[in-house]
Amino acid sequence: EMKQYGSYSRHHEGCGEMTAYGQTVRRLRLGQGLPQKAVYSGIVSRSFYAKFEKGQTNIGADKLFEILRRLTISPNEFLFQHRGMRPPAIQQLSRQIDQDYQAGDLQALRDFYTANRYHRLPEMRALALRAYTGVYTANQNILYMSNAPIAAVQALLAQTPQWTLSQARLIIETNLLIPLSNPQHQAFFRQAVATLRDYLAFDDQVANDLGGAYLNEIQTQLIAGRLPAAATLAAELQTLSAQIAATTIKLTAAFCQYLIGLYTDYPAVEPQLTTFLTWCKQLNLPDTRDFGLIATVHRDRGRNHYDRHQYFDHRE
Repeated sequence: EMKQYGSYSRHHEGCGEMTAYGQTVRRLRLGQGLPQKAVYSGIVSRSFYAKFEKGQTNIGADKLFEILRRLTISPNEFLFQHRGMRPPAIQQLSRQIDQDYQAGDLQALRDFYTANRYHRLPEMRALALRAYTGVYTANQNILYMSNAPIAAVQALLAQTPQWTLSQARLIIETNLLIPLSNPQHQAFFRQAVATLRDYLAFDDQVANDLGGAYLNEIQTQLIAGRLPAAATLAAELQTLSAQIAATTIKLTAAFCQYLIGLYTDYPAVEPQLTTFLTWCKQLNLPDTRDFGLIATVHRDRGRNHYDRHQYFDHRE
Protein backbone atom coordinates (compact mmCIF):
# COMPACT_ATOMS: atom_id res chain seq x y z
CA GLU A 1 0.00 0.00 0.00
CA MET A 2 1.43 3.36 -1.03
CA LYS A 3 2.05 5.88 1.76
CA GLN A 4 0.13 9.08 1.16
CA TYR A 5 2.42 12.09 1.31
CA GLY A 6 0.82 15.51 1.51
CA SER A 7 0.14 17.25 -1.80
CA TYR A 8 1.97 20.39 -2.82
CA SER A 9 1.48 23.25 -5.21
CA ARG A 10 2.79 26.78 -5.26
CA HIS A 11 -0.78 28.04 -4.92
CA HIS A 12 -0.95 26.46 -1.46
CA GLU A 13 2.21 28.34 -0.54
CA GLY A 14 0.59 31.64 -1.49
CA CYS A 15 2.92 32.32 -4.40
CA GLY A 16 1.26 34.77 -6.78
CA GLU A 17 -1.71 35.12 -4.44
CA MET A 18 -0.74 38.05 -2.23
CA THR A 19 -4.18 39.43 -1.50
CA ALA A 20 -4.60 37.04 1.43
CA TYR A 21 -1.43 38.45 2.98
CA GLY A 22 -3.29 41.61 3.95
CA GLN A 23 -5.35 39.80 6.56
CA THR A 24 -2.17 38.40 8.15
CA VAL A 25 -0.62 41.88 8.13
CA ARG A 26 -3.73 43.21 9.89
CA ARG A 27 -3.54 40.52 12.56
CA LEU A 28 0.14 41.27 13.20
CA ARG A 29 -0.47 45.04 13.28
CA LEU A 30 -3.27 44.69 15.82
CA GLY A 31 -1.17 42.30 17.85
CA GLN A 32 1.48 45.00 18.17
CA GLY A 33 -1.08 47.68 18.97
CA LEU A 34 -0.19 49.80 15.94
CA PRO A 35 -2.59 52.09 14.03
CA GLN A 36 -2.82 51.64 10.27
CA LYS A 37 -0.97 54.90 9.60
CA ALA A 38 2.12 53.69 11.44
CA VAL A 39 2.37 50.84 8.95
CA TYR A 40 1.36 52.33 5.58
CA SER A 41 2.60 55.94 5.84
CA GLY A 42 5.14 56.72 3.10
CA ILE A 43 4.61 53.32 1.44
CA VAL A 44 1.03 53.25 0.07
CA SER A 45 -2.05 55.40 0.36
CA ARG A 46 -4.56 55.07 3.20
CA SER A 47 -7.34 53.80 0.94
CA PHE A 48 -5.08 51.27 -0.77
CA TYR A 49 -3.82 49.93 2.56
CA ALA A 50 -7.37 49.58 3.91
CA LYS A 51 -8.32 47.49 0.87
CA PHE A 52 -5.13 45.43 1.23
CA GLU A 53 -5.86 44.54 4.86
CA LYS A 54 -9.35 43.43 3.84
CA GLY A 55 -7.93 41.18 1.12
CA GLN A 56 -9.53 43.25 -1.64
CA THR A 57 -6.36 44.14 -3.57
CA ASN A 58 -2.92 42.83 -4.38
CA ILE A 59 0.37 44.48 -3.39
CA GLY A 60 3.85 44.45 -4.89
CA ALA A 61 6.59 42.48 -3.16
CA ASP A 62 8.75 45.57 -2.62
CA LYS A 63 5.96 47.41 -0.79
CA LEU A 64 5.06 44.31 1.22
CA PHE A 65 8.68 44.05 2.38
CA GLU A 66 8.60 47.71 3.47
CA ILE A 67 5.44 47.04 5.48
CA LEU A 68 7.03 43.99 7.09
CA ARG A 69 9.98 46.15 8.16
CA ARG A 70 7.54 48.46 9.92
CA LEU A 71 6.17 45.40 11.72
CA THR A 72 9.76 44.29 12.54
CA ILE A 73 9.19 40.82 11.10
CA SER A 74 11.25 39.00 8.48
CA PRO A 75 9.64 37.63 5.30
CA ASN A 76 10.34 34.06 6.43
CA GLU A 77 8.72 34.63 9.82
CA PHE A 78 5.80 36.39 8.16
CA LEU A 79 5.18 33.41 5.86
CA PHE A 80 5.42 31.08 8.86
CA GLN A 81 2.71 33.13 10.58
CA HIS A 82 0.66 33.33 7.39
CA ARG A 83 0.62 29.53 7.12
CA GLY A 84 -0.77 29.20 10.63
CA MET A 85 2.60 28.63 12.35
CA ARG A 86 3.46 25.75 10.00
CA PRO A 87 6.57 25.30 7.84
CA PRO A 88 6.21 25.36 4.04
CA ALA A 89 4.57 22.29 2.53
CA ILE A 90 7.76 21.54 0.57
CA GLN A 91 9.72 21.56 3.82
CA GLN A 92 7.23 19.21 5.46
CA LEU A 93 7.63 16.78 2.56
CA SER A 94 11.40 17.03 2.83
CA ARG A 95 11.22 16.15 6.52
CA GLN A 96 8.97 13.19 5.75
CA ILE A 97 11.53 11.89 3.26
CA ASP A 98 14.24 12.19 5.90
CA GLN A 99 12.09 10.34 8.43
CA ASP A 100 11.32 7.53 5.99
CA TYR A 101 14.99 7.18 5.13
CA GLN A 102 16.00 7.00 8.79
CA ALA A 103 13.23 4.46 9.44
CA GLY A 104 14.38 2.35 6.49
CA ASP A 105 11.02 2.67 4.72
CA LEU A 106 12.47 2.30 1.24
CA GLN A 107 9.14 1.46 -0.35
CA ALA A 108 7.67 4.79 0.79
CA LEU A 109 10.63 6.61 -0.76
CA ARG A 110 10.29 4.66 -3.98
CA ASP A 111 6.55 5.39 -4.13
CA PHE A 112 7.22 9.11 -3.64
CA TYR A 113 9.72 9.07 -6.49
CA THR A 114 7.30 7.24 -8.79
CA ALA A 115 4.50 9.69 -8.01
CA ASN A 116 6.56 12.88 -8.39
CA ARG A 117 9.43 12.21 -10.82
CA TYR A 118 7.58 14.13 -13.57
CA HIS A 119 5.91 16.71 -11.33
CA ARG A 120 5.35 20.07 -13.00
CA LEU A 121 7.24 21.89 -10.23
CA PRO A 122 11.06 21.61 -10.21
CA GLU A 123 11.23 21.59 -6.40
CA MET A 124 9.04 18.50 -6.32
CA ARG A 125 11.16 16.78 -8.97
CA ALA A 126 14.22 17.57 -6.83
CA LEU A 127 12.53 16.01 -3.79
CA ALA A 128 11.66 12.95 -5.88
CA LEU A 129 15.33 12.58 -6.79
CA ARG A 130 16.29 12.87 -3.12
CA ALA A 131 13.90 10.04 -2.32
CA TYR A 132 15.34 7.99 -5.19
CA THR A 133 18.89 8.60 -3.99
CA GLY A 134 17.95 7.43 -0.51
CA VAL A 135 16.66 4.14 -1.91
CA TYR A 136 19.62 3.73 -4.23
CA THR A 137 22.27 4.25 -1.57
CA ALA A 138 20.55 2.29 1.22
CA ASN A 139 21.99 -1.13 1.97
CA GLN A 140 24.06 -1.35 -1.22
CA ASN A 141 21.05 -0.75 -3.47
CA ILE A 142 19.12 -3.84 -2.38
CA LEU A 143 16.27 -2.94 -4.75
CA TYR A 144 18.65 -3.00 -7.76
CA MET A 145 17.61 0.38 -9.07
CA SER A 146 19.37 2.17 -11.92
CA ASN A 147 21.40 5.27 -11.16
CA ALA A 148 20.35 6.80 -14.50
CA PRO A 149 17.98 9.45 -12.97
CA ILE A 150 20.75 10.60 -10.63
CA ALA A 151 23.39 10.59 -13.38
CA ALA A 152 21.13 12.67 -15.63
CA VAL A 153 20.81 15.43 -13.04
CA GLN A 154 24.53 15.32 -12.28
CA ALA A 155 25.29 15.69 -16.00
CA LEU A 156 23.01 18.74 -16.14
CA LEU A 157 24.61 20.36 -13.09
CA ALA A 158 28.07 19.74 -14.50
CA GLN A 159 27.12 22.26 -17.20
CA THR A 160 25.57 24.74 -14.75
CA PRO A 161 28.04 27.51 -13.76
CA GLN A 162 26.12 28.73 -10.70
CA TRP A 163 24.02 26.44 -8.51
CA THR A 164 21.04 27.24 -6.36
CA LEU A 165 20.97 26.14 -2.73
CA SER A 166 18.67 23.23 -3.60
CA GLN A 167 21.03 22.05 -6.32
CA ALA A 168 24.01 22.17 -3.96
CA ARG A 169 22.09 20.15 -1.37
CA LEU A 170 21.19 17.58 -4.01
CA ILE A 171 24.84 17.13 -5.00
CA ILE A 172 25.84 16.68 -1.36
CA GLU A 173 23.52 13.68 -1.17
CA THR A 174 24.47 12.14 -4.52
CA ASN A 175 28.17 12.89 -4.92
CA LEU A 176 29.20 9.65 -3.20
CA LEU A 177 27.91 7.82 -6.29
CA ILE A 178 30.70 9.34 -8.38
CA PRO A 179 34.02 7.47 -7.93
CA LEU A 180 36.87 9.40 -6.34
CA SER A 181 38.93 8.60 -9.42
CA ASN A 182 36.54 10.73 -11.50
CA PRO A 183 37.64 14.41 -11.41
CA GLN A 184 33.95 15.37 -11.40
CA HIS A 185 33.65 14.11 -7.81
CA GLN A 186 36.07 16.69 -6.44
CA ALA A 187 34.73 19.42 -8.72
CA PHE A 188 31.18 18.81 -7.49
CA PHE A 189 32.25 18.80 -3.85
CA ARG A 190 34.08 22.11 -4.21
CA GLN A 191 31.23 23.78 -6.10
CA ALA A 192 28.71 22.57 -3.51
CA VAL A 193 30.87 23.94 -0.69
CA ALA A 194 31.31 27.28 -2.47
CA THR A 195 27.55 27.55 -3.03
CA LEU A 196 26.76 26.74 0.60
CA ARG A 197 29.27 29.33 1.80
CA ASP A 198 27.58 31.94 -0.38
CA TYR A 199 24.25 31.07 1.28
CA LEU A 200 25.47 31.02 4.90
CA ALA A 201 23.55 34.17 5.78
CA PHE A 202 20.31 32.68 4.37
CA ASP A 203 19.47 30.55 7.42
CA ASP A 204 21.13 28.43 10.11
CA GLN A 205 20.44 25.15 8.30
CA VAL A 206 22.96 26.07 5.60
CA ALA A 207 25.79 25.86 8.12
CA ASN A 208 24.57 22.39 9.09
CA ASP A 209 24.48 21.42 5.41
CA LEU A 210 28.04 22.66 5.00
CA GLY A 211 29.20 20.53 7.90
CA GLY A 212 27.31 17.57 6.43
CA ALA A 213 29.00 18.05 3.06
CA TYR A 214 32.42 17.81 4.68
CA LEU A 215 31.38 14.84 6.82
CA ASN A 216 30.16 12.94 3.75
CA GLU A 217 33.35 13.67 1.84
CA ILE A 218 35.61 12.79 4.77
CA GLN A 219 33.84 9.46 5.15
CA THR A 220 34.20 8.77 1.43
CA GLN A 221 37.93 9.47 1.63
CA LEU A 222 38.39 7.31 4.73
CA ILE A 223 36.52 4.35 3.27
CA ALA A 224 38.70 4.64 0.14
CA GLY A 225 41.82 4.48 2.36
CA ARG A 226 42.80 8.07 1.71
CA LEU A 227 43.61 9.13 5.26
CA PRO A 228 45.79 12.16 4.38
CA ALA A 229 43.06 13.63 2.16
CA ALA A 230 40.45 13.04 4.87
CA ALA A 231 42.68 14.66 7.49
CA THR A 232 43.17 17.70 5.26
CA LEU A 233 39.41 18.09 4.85
CA ALA A 234 38.85 17.70 8.61
CA ALA A 235 41.38 20.46 9.30
CA GLU A 236 39.71 22.64 6.66
CA LEU A 237 36.32 22.13 8.30
CA GLN A 238 37.79 22.91 11.72
CA THR A 239 39.08 26.25 10.45
CA LEU A 240 35.81 27.02 8.69
CA SER A 241 33.64 26.16 11.70
CA ALA A 242 35.59 28.59 13.87
CA GLN A 243 34.27 31.40 11.64
CA ILE A 244 30.61 30.33 11.91
CA ALA A 245 28.40 30.79 14.96
CA ALA A 246 26.14 27.76 14.37
CA THR A 247 26.65 25.04 17.00
CA THR A 248 26.06 21.97 14.83
CA ILE A 249 28.86 22.67 12.36
CA LYS A 250 31.26 22.99 15.29
CA LEU A 251 30.11 19.62 16.62
CA THR A 252 30.45 18.12 13.15
CA ALA A 253 33.98 19.49 12.89
CA ALA A 254 34.88 17.96 16.27
CA PHE A 255 33.31 14.65 15.25
CA CYS A 256 35.36 14.58 12.04
CA GLN A 257 38.53 15.10 14.06
CA TYR A 258 37.59 12.12 16.23
CA LEU A 259 36.99 10.01 13.11
CA ILE A 260 40.49 10.82 11.87
CA GLY A 261 41.83 10.05 15.33
CA LEU A 262 40.36 6.53 15.23
CA TYR A 263 42.74 5.80 12.35
CA THR A 264 45.82 7.54 13.74
CA ASP A 265 45.62 6.88 17.50
CA TYR A 266 42.75 4.50 18.21
CA PRO A 267 43.49 3.65 21.89
CA ALA A 268 43.59 7.32 22.93
CA VAL A 269 40.79 8.66 20.75
CA GLU A 270 38.13 5.94 21.04
CA PRO A 271 37.26 6.69 24.72
CA GLN A 272 37.15 10.41 23.90
CA LEU A 273 34.79 9.72 21.00
CA THR A 274 32.51 7.65 23.26
CA THR A 275 32.26 10.54 25.72
CA PHE A 276 31.61 12.98 22.88
CA LEU A 277 28.80 10.81 21.45
CA THR A 278 27.16 10.53 24.87
CA TRP A 279 27.19 14.29 25.16
CA CYS A 280 25.74 14.73 21.64
CA LYS A 281 22.98 12.25 22.43
CA GLN A 282 21.99 14.31 25.47
CA LEU A 283 21.84 17.45 23.31
CA ASN A 284 19.50 15.60 20.90
CA LEU A 285 20.27 17.83 17.94
CA PRO A 286 18.77 16.48 14.68
CA ASP A 287 21.96 16.87 12.65
CA THR A 288 24.05 14.87 15.14
CA ARG A 289 21.77 11.83 15.48
CA ASP A 290 23.65 9.86 12.82
CA PHE A 291 27.01 10.31 14.55
CA GLY A 292 26.63 7.04 16.48
CA LEU A 293 25.96 4.97 13.35
CA ILE A 294 28.83 6.59 11.49
CA ALA A 295 31.17 6.00 14.44
CA THR A 296 30.28 2.30 14.48
CA VAL A 297 31.54 1.91 10.91
CA HIS A 298 34.77 3.78 11.50
CA ARG A 299 35.56 2.25 14.87
CA ASP A 300 36.21 -1.11 13.21
CA ARG A 301 37.99 0.34 10.21
CA GLY A 302 40.02 2.74 12.34
CA ARG A 303 41.10 0.02 14.78
CA ASN A 304 42.16 -2.27 11.93
CA HIS A 305 44.10 0.53 10.26
CA TYR A 306 45.80 1.50 13.51
CA ASP A 307 46.71 -2.10 14.44
CA ARG A 308 48.07 -2.81 10.98
CA HIS A 309 50.30 0.24 11.00
CA GLN A 310 51.46 -0.47 14.55
CA TYR A 311 52.44 -3.96 13.45
CA PHE A 312 54.52 -2.71 10.54
CA ASP A 313 56.06 0.06 12.65
CA HIS A 314 57.22 -2.51 15.18
CA ARG A 315 58.61 -4.74 12.40
CA GLU A 316 60.73 -1.89 11.23
